[in-house]
Amino acid sequence: MQFIKILFWVLLLVATFIFWWTNEARASLDLGAAVVEARVSTFVVGAFLIGFLPAWLLLRGSKWRFLRRIKTLEDAARPATVPTPSASRSPTPPAQASPAVAPVDSGKASST
Repeated sequence: MQFIKILFWVLLLVATFIFWWTNEARASLDLGAAVVEARVSTFVVGAFLIGFLPAWLLLRGSKWRFLRRIKTLEDAARPATVPTPSASRSPTPPAQASPAVAPVDSGKASST
């Protein structure tokens, strides 16, 4: 999937560059205080970027916010773990249980 995404962006970049390179018609843009002269394709690509970048930044911000919210909810849903006592906390070793002593059967039956 990652390869297809990279291939799509590379093809889009190549198509944009070819569009920019083949359209040599010049145009001027009067901004009041300044006049900008450039290729028509430069203005087209620039207008696309001016419209695309704010929407893309908004999308990235929303995605970042939702991923943070999902992580917070997953952390809240994870069961709390009880910390185990470590050796450095208890100065005395745990008490050793003595083994249970089984009665010894001598094999003789008692007669009474």
